[in-house]
Amino acid sequence: MASSPFSFALDARPAGRARSLAATAALFAFGALLTFSFVPVPVVINLSQIFLLLLCVAAFCCYFVRFQADIFAALCLILSIAVFQAIGIAHFSSADKNYLTPFLFITSLLIAPSTMILVRTLPQEDRDRIVPRVVRWVLTFLVIECITRFIFSPHMNSRPETDLTDAFYRYKDSLFFVDSNFVGIEILCLLAIMFAYRKKFDRSQWLLTYLLLFATLSRASIAAGICQLLVYILWRWRGWTLIGLLAAQALVVAKLFLTYTTQGSSSISAIDGSFSSKFLILARMAASYTQADAVQKFFGVGVGDSINLIEIFAHNIVATLVLELGIGGSLLFVAYVWILSRKSPASIYLLVLPTIINGFSLVSTSMPFFFAALGLFGALRGSQCDEISALKHDSPHRAKAGGYLRSTK
Repeated sequence: MASSPFSFALDARPAGRARSLAATAALFAFGALLTFSFVPVPVVINLSQIFLLLLCVAAFCCYFVRFQADIFAALCLILSIAVFQAIGIAHFSSADKNYLTPFLFITSLLIAPSTMILVRTLPQEDRDRIVPRVVRWVLTFLVIECITRFIFSPHMNSRPETDLTDAFYRYKDSLFFVDSNFVGIEILCLLAIMFAYRKKFDRSQWLLTYLLLFATLSRASIAAGICQLLVYILWRWRGWTLIGLLAAQALVVAKLFLTYTTQGSSSISAIDGSFSSKFLILARMAASYTQADAVQKFFGVGVGDSINLIEIFAHNIVATLVLELGIGGSLLFVAYVWILSRKSPASIYLLVLPTIINGFSLVSTSMPFFFAALGLFGALRGSQCDEISALKHDSPHRAKAGGYLRSTK
């Protein structure tokens, strides 16, 4: 397989090697700047030295392994996020700190570059055969999950505050997930991959996938799935669609939050008690952030530790970024996602956007399916699957949802 112009490799031409050396030096300087600018040197000077040593080893190894610049940059960002999390957890004054979730978060971040390396080593014909097959296996698992959830969920609910007379909560406990909201996130990632390989699936498989999405009873996932489909249908105007959807979400959330703060939680609880809890999280987030010191604001308290700060988990993407990752960690995480998806239209519009929309109601920092899909799209960058280029050649009368989901076999 031909190497990318951004490849780091032993057989690179002199000019390419010079560019690789320049990129490596820039990334090394970036890591050093982050370390010595933000790490309290008198406290963890050894950690800083280890960090820089690891960067040197990685920069050296990239000339023996066919690492590409985006993968190397992602690894540097993951290492930086790990350092930031360690500082935030060490600074947090809570006696009951969470170490497992940050570890799972870091290992989940490693899935995307690992997937990119794996997929890029496969010939295109093997890749086009294996990916749809894996999707079908996942669909089989999701059917099993759905059936068992509807059978056993009414007998599994261990949360006394949950109203079991409401079907939205009566059938959300899963044997395989914490609840069906996480199933919804996985189906959104699966749909993104199916859109990229749309010619490999027939109408019955599309219908089954959307039935499984609606069967999660996750309002946020269903709404995100509808927005995902809308972007796909309006692919020619995807930029304007993206702006419109994000602006509409921001306006709706701002309006409801204003109602929550001025009229009280009962005004939102009357509509949806679960929806009201998200505004409770935002309100406590704002109060906690104003009282935090500069170190906590910048490094956060560590993913999963918001419950020790505001007495409730951060089931909201804004609260997760602000409280648990902090300003610095959030910027690094956004840069990580941007580097892996910046040249992949399918990744940005069909994977990242639905996850952001869904993130108002639920976000999980340990989502292996999201990071696996992110790495897959990064590996498909520039291919026909990534560009959704077939849509550009569709005639106007076929630019309908049914036309897009119709089998081409």
